[in-house]
Amino acid sequence: MVLLLARSIGRFTLLMVTITFVVFIAVTLLPGDAASQQLGLRQDEERLALLRMELRLDRHPLTRYADWAWGVLCGDFGNVLQTGLPVTQVMAGPLSRTLLLAALALIAALLIGTTVGIAAGVNSGSRLDRGLMTGAMLTISTPEFIIGTLLVLVFAGWLGWLPAVSVLPAGSSLLQQPQLLVLPVCALALVAGAVLARQFRALVANEYARPHIEAARLAGIPEHRVITRHLFPGIAAPAAQLIAGTTPYLLGGAVVVERVFGFPGLGSLLVQAVNTREPFLTMAATTVILALSLIAFLSADLLAKKGPKR
Repeated sequence: MVLLLARSIGRFTLLMVTITFVVFIAVTLLPGDAASQQLGLRQDEERLALLRMELRLDRHPLTRYADWAWGVLCGDFGNVLQTGLPVTQVMAGPLSRTLLLAALALIAALLIGTTVGIAAGVNSGSRLDRGLMTGAMLTISTPEFIIGTLLVLVFAGWLGWLPAVSVLPAGSSLLQQPQLLVLPVCALALVAGAVLARQFRALVANEYARPHIEAARLAGIPEHRVITRHLFPGIAAPAAQLIAGTTPYLLGGAVVVERVFGFPGLGSLLVQAVNTREPFLTMAATTVILALSLIAFLSADLLAKKGPKR
């Protein structure tokens, strides 16, 4: 177990260094930088060179990446170049809102995925199974921004039940405006739930055909007890692996969904940081999303290796 954990930490470190370096270079190669964004139409070569020197953007990209990486290791993500505010301060609010969005979407996706997957799995090959899996495939095939747009048209435009955008009033929190979460959570959860439903269906169908399940049914044990006492224990480990593997999608999908609904989360902040060429803010947001995604993937990998052999 110690060796397995050490290998996972090594892979995590290697992937973090490699991907953050690629992202840093990609941001550097974008046309313009924070200095040109600040000067706007007032820029000329002399003022631009002076501002780049002041912001330390004139140094070699490798030197800048090394300084940034060392700062991160020391707990310093840098400052926003335009405002001078610490990156951690600027990112704290959006990060907490994105984590809340992803957590609620994960709960909703689990409800959808387990319910549909179990119903299809225990009725494998039936019309119900085919209908549910066809619906799941159609949902998976539909991009999140189209699902989000359809939700807005129906629940905001047609029915008028919910706001079309998730603009948070100044001085308030999402807990005070829970209606702002409903459509973004649904847009994320529908696709994630459909993916989980197909995966759970395969697990349940395979486990449901095993001899001990058939023996329990022939013994006259009620169906709900067969599922809860005999089927669930057999799929617990691979199900946990599937759930852990869903987390990176929720974080990545949040970037798209937040833009559709104007949700003030980390995805919207990342897009804004790229548009304004803020290197430290872009790298901090990318690093957090990447770290959480890699932790989820490696956790799923550990669960797969330590789970019971099937």
